Amino acid sequence: MNLTGRIQFTNYIYFTENEFDPERTKHNKSLYIIVKYKDCIVVKVLIDNGSALNVLPRRVLNQMLVNASHVKPNTIIARVYDKTPRPII
Repeated sequence: MNLTGRIQFTNYIYFTENEFDPERTKHNKSLYIIVKYKDCIVVKVLIDNGSALNVLPRRVLNQMLVNASHVKPNTIIARVYDKTPRPII
């Protein structure tokens, strides 16, 4: 199981049908939010539950002061935008 599978949520974001303007739902703009984890503020967190892979840059993980013993190597290799392979942790 990856790190995102271990995160436990205490607050949820959801939208009801009443909150959507029918004219404004016909776009494909991304939704970004700001997240506070302990004393770390992470800006521009992309909300996209349709992604095949959720990415958290290592520098952000380091800023969040996550215990490195929770980060383990994985056998999955992802190909980035230029098709170069990158290991997943």
